[in-house]
Amino acid sequence: MAQPANAGGTHSKPRALKVVEGNPGRRPLEPEVNFDRGVPIKPEDLSEDAAWLWDLVISQMSTVGLLKPLDAASLEAVCETFARWREAVRYRRERGFLGKNSQGVVAAPWVGVEERASREFRAWCAEYGLTPAAEKHLSAEDEGDQGDYNPFA
Repeated sequence: MAQPANAGGTHSKPRALKVVEGNPGRRPLEPEVNFDRGVPIKPEDLSEDAAWLWDLVISQMSTVGLLKPLDAASLEAVCETFARWREAVRYRRERGFLGKNSQGVVAAPWVGVEERASREFRAWCAEYGLTPAAEKHLSAEDEGDQGDYNPFA
């Protein structure tokens, strides 16, 4: 499965920080994209674990103005990846790390599912700022007039 952009951990500075620090000798800053902001519509068919994470993310992120209706699909992917990881963890706890096949004792397939889902979820966490390190890369859009915006006011 393809990983989201910036999954490797490299993030550009938020535009507001570039404005404050200046941009000498570099190309002019592009104007900000002004998407419609709002809470994405929750899919009705989310698994139980995915629905739990959706509600948690929405309750936290809707207060800072970072979400938009367009985020519904990617947020669903985040939540269902989390749910897949949780299910694999349950299987491992119930059945252990090892399984049997025609070759003998091998690593259980759910262990691989757990590891892959964990990596994918961690990459998605970086996109949504769901870890302490990733959180510092988030920037809320100012709701007022962009021309009068003063980050020090």
